[in-house]
Amino acid sequence: MSNLSDLLPAGAGGKQVNFVASGTLPSGQTVALKTNGQVEAVAVVAQGVGAESVFESATSNYGVATYDSTNNKVVIAYQDGGNSNYGTAVVGTVSGTSISFGTPVVFTNGDAGGEIALAFDSNSNKVVIAYDDKGNSYYGTSIVGTVSGTSISFGTAVVFESATAYYISATFDSTNNKIVLSYNDDANSNYGTAIVGTVSGTSISFGTAVVFESARSDQTAVTYDSTNNKIVIAYMDGGNGYYGTAIVGTVSGTSISFGTAVVFESAVVNSNTATYDSNSNKIVITYSDAGNSYYGTAIVGTVSGTSISFGTAVVFNAANTQSHTSATFDSTANKVVIAYTDTANSSHGAAIAGTVSGTSISFGTTTVTNAAVTYYNAATYDSTNNKVVIGYKDAGNSNYGTAVVFTVASTNSADFVGITDADVASAASGSVTIKGGISTITGGTYTITVVNSGSGNKYAINGVEQAVLNLYEGATYKFDQSSGTNAGHPFRFSTTSDGTHGGGSEYTTGVTTSGVPGNAGAYTQIVLASGAATLYYYCTVHSGMGGTANTLAIVPNSNYYVQADGTLTTTSSTVLAGRALSSTSINLDYTT
Repeated sequence: MSNLSDLLPAGAGGKQVNFVASGTLPSGQTVALKTNGQVEAVAVVAQGVGAESVFESATSNYGVATYDSTNNKVVIAYQDGGNSNYGTAVVGTVSGTSISFGTPVVFTNGDAGGEIALAFDSNSNKVVIAYDDKGNSYYGTSIVGTVSGTSISFGTAVVFESATAYYISATFDSTNNKIVLSYNDDANSNYGTAIVGTVSGTSISFGTAVVFESARSDQTAVTYDSTNNKIVIAYMDGGNGYYGTAIVGTVSGTSISFGTAVVFESAVVNSNTATYDSNSNKIVITYSDAGNSYYGTAIVGTVSGTSISFGTAVVFNAANTQSHTSATFDSTANKVVIAYTDTANSSHGAAIAGTVSGTSISFGTTTVTNAAVTYYNAATYDSTNNKVVIGYKDAGNSNYGTAVVFTVASTNSADFVGITDADVASAASGSVTIKGGISTITGGTYTITVVNSGSGNKYAINGVEQAVLNLYEGATYKFDQSSGTNAGHPFRFSTTSDGTHGGGSEYTTGVTTSGVPGNAGAYTQIVLASGAATLYYYCTVHSGMGGTANTLAIVPNSNYYVQADGTLTTTSSTVLAGRALSSTSINLDYTT
């Protein structure tokens, strides 16, 4: 953020602004402005998954997911093998790193077939499900759902294609307020086809179907580019070697017109997904590349007018990734999240986050989402809780329908707004020094959460395993060891790496301890002395648990920058905090 003038009243000379705190904030805490106007601590969010939650205690196939942003709920639609394969939907509520579900509701009293698609219409505040209705000759059918609390109710089903509709995909065009479906039309030589739907009340009506590819078109995946106001469909072109192909569509009224198809992969592709990255204004298509051992692959597309161009394909999983893949965009972390079945790891469920830069995408590390064979991964992004929800069929638990909450590693440092002037309780209003003000950044008390990460004996500091700490002279740091994972792992400091295990001794200057690790109220606290040497945190019982604690002094007349974890250092970053006036204060300056 480079300009905060909108936060100050006209003619104001003060540089302190009261904000409501999201979470408890200590004095001297760098804070970021949230979209709701509250502030939160600048921090790194660690990547990981929460506990599994079963939404269907029976075999659950063909699951898909979407997010109802009006009701702040996740909706999963699937085929319920425990109830005659009826099409069923369930509403989920995210809280922290977990999700809970209401009672499943049947949307079709018949076999939903093998095709289910799902989208949220934010204009009508309705969920739209499309499927092939086995009870009605596999006709392409759609139904509108209304979320209320933890349940969902449905209107009357509407046929959009009086023939078998294969490979159905759905998206919402938020400019024209239309649902767009793509599919393979069995009654018309399996041509790639799209149709535009309009939701009214609890029903949906459709325009005339439009062919976008006059050849067999399998694995269709549709998404909406909100910057260019275009529909993009990725598919296998049976008229051209089943090559990976994409085409741009323009909605007008109840119809859609298309540009010229563009090949993005000159090989057979499977398990296509398409999602829109609103940060980079790019389309990301994921697929299994038959020309490269069926490796999981992603490619970035740029829409221009009625066409699309592509960068170079990037492998995200160097193993067979032919099925059960889903992708969504996390607008908080600004990353594309791909959920897939990892055949290189016993077909366990997996997720990976990718960052688009220009016309390419780079990937971080893979996270296991389910340590068992996993089918029908279905990912969606909860923009209220800033979490990705992944639903799947869990072969490790009787093929039950199951979901987890996936947190993408991120930082909110780019939204830095200022530094707190005093301790602020969660949900309370407190003063923050902003641009042009002078903030005293030492002398505050910072509470830091310590846990045993579970990947061997290793400390995780505020969710980051063996994090490198930056401690300021004169500040107080309280390392909370209340978590039960800390039992038997006393947290201490040394001037020697790994402390007593490395041949060093315990550092005690300004250090106090209280309670028994693993019990409520247990902590180790340090008031960092002037001129303190570089410290190392360690466990007195087990070697290899800790890490480095850099000790920092504020140097007058030096520029300080906000780092990803919220600390202020002289290391250049994209977020300038300001210039130090003394060893205890910084003149906040946002000019970059």
